[in-house]
Amino acid sequence: MPGSHMLRFVSYDATGGVDSAPLRNVVLHEKDEVVVAGRVAYKGEHIVCEREGRGATAIGLLYDVGEPGDLGLRTCLLEQRSTPYVLAVELARHRIAMFVQKAEEWMMIDLDESHPAMRLWDEARHLFTKAMVTNDLLEADRAGRASLALGIMASERLAMAHAEILLKRRFRKRAAPSTSIGVRLDPRRCGDTLRELAHKHFRLMALPIRWDRLCPAQGEYCWDDADDWIAWAEDHGLRVLAGPLIDLGRNGLPDWVAAEATTYPCLRDLAYEHAEAVVSRYGDHVGMWSIGTGFNTNTTMDLHAKDMIDLVRTLALRIREGHRGRRVIVEIEQPWSEYMFTRPHAIGPATFVEQIGQSGVRLDAIGLRLQMGDGVDGRVMRDMMELSRLIDRYFQLDPKIIVTDLGVPDRPVSVDGGRWRGPWTEELQARWAVRAVPMLLSKPHIESVVWTDLFDHAETTPPHAGLINENGAVKQVLKRLISLRKQLSKPLGPAPTPPVA
Repeated sequence: MPGSHMLRFVSYDATGGVDSAPLRNVVLHEKDEVVVAGRVAYKGEHIVCEREGRGATAIGLLYDVGEPGDLGLRTCLLEQRSTPYVLAVELARHRIAMFVQKAEEWMMIDLDESHPAMRLWDEARHLFTKAMVTNDLLEADRAGRASLALGIMASERLAMAHAEILLKRRFRKRAAPSTSIGVRLDPRRCGDTLRELAHKHFRLMALPIRWDRLCPAQGEYCWDDADDWIAWAEDHGLRVLAGPLIDLGRNGLPDWVAAEATTYPCLRDLAYEHAEAVVSRYGDHVGMWSIGTGFNTNTTMDLHAKDMIDLVRTLALRIREGHRGRRVIVEIEQPWSEYMFTRPHAIGPATFVEQIGQSGVRLDAIGLRLQMGDGVDGRVMRDMMELSRLIDRYFQLDPKIIVTDLGVPDRPVSVDGGRWRGPWTEELQARWAVRAVPMLLSKPHIESVVWTDLFDHAETTPPHAGLINENGAVKQVLKRLISLRKQLSKPLGPAPTPPVA
């Protein structure tokens, strides 16, 4: 790669040999965490990263840290040098720096030394120092891994302590809205038991309106399933988030559209006709519309930035035509933008949202998809600090955020999906949910959090992430979310004051 930047890393396995495990969910970053195209592969004993240009570069990948989990992590920006970096040490360096940055940003840098977050972070720093001063690469790797594990646990404790303060501050004197926690469901299933559960425990329902199911052949619409659920939701007072109308992600278009829409103008015209048909039927019965998802990833077809924005504008205008009060969102899938590693002409999520705003298109919210655990399309596990950090990056943007898909599996799905704390179980899924949902709702710019599926079925994403299993049994995660909704249904009272030095 002429004029390229090259980094080399060394990593060791549990036996002390050079690690040769497959590299998973690998990306390269430049400044401002922008993902850049490049190549990462083993060459002899080293992991070699190459990209165009000579700027400082960071590597991100799925990395097994042991007890904290198998997680998506990254290094700091690094300059090219002749000797290899020790991967574990550089991952630990970034985590320690992240802790300091967020502690300062959250004004928690003066926590008392007895606080669990500070104790763990202090241990992580000592181990990192040990890794830095040794000339033995294997010893540095071992100390770096131990430092990284402690650093992740410390930063998760910090993130959850911060979330507890913000949540009580946000809902100190008033209850959370009844639509703060919602659920997505498949309209093809409409049994009385499911409807009773949905009505009893949720006031916000996300209803996928998939183009390929509504219109499997050009001009032939099948409305029955969506008709039933939308009419039922309206009769029972549930707020409906419908869509996405247009899904440009993996397998999101009907076959006939994928075959016919070979250019952007053709895609735009077909999308407009489809939106017109759906909105004409349901426009007066739906409170919020998701225009679409995958517009900025170039998964289905290559679009220029101006085409992506034009598609959003065209559909937003159609949805609001004659009814300016209709709420409109655009959904962001792959919010960590791994797709840009192999699709350099795609646009990062934050840039996409900024360009929509700059073009004069008014959105009522941004939808974030935060599904993890199967490894497909960037859906790898992240720790709580990384999740909190991602949400903070959207604070500067104008629209509110709705987490339109939040979910993790209740059993191991793929080694490429990672894990949090241990192999996935129903109990671990529930433990994760009662940390992630309050942390998300603690952020003042988060309007609602929607769990990814009410029940498990063949297309639940990630697999086995529903609140009810295939046999109709209620999972622990649903029980925990019900308890959380009850807790948030009344004011929480004064926020705790963390001990300071």
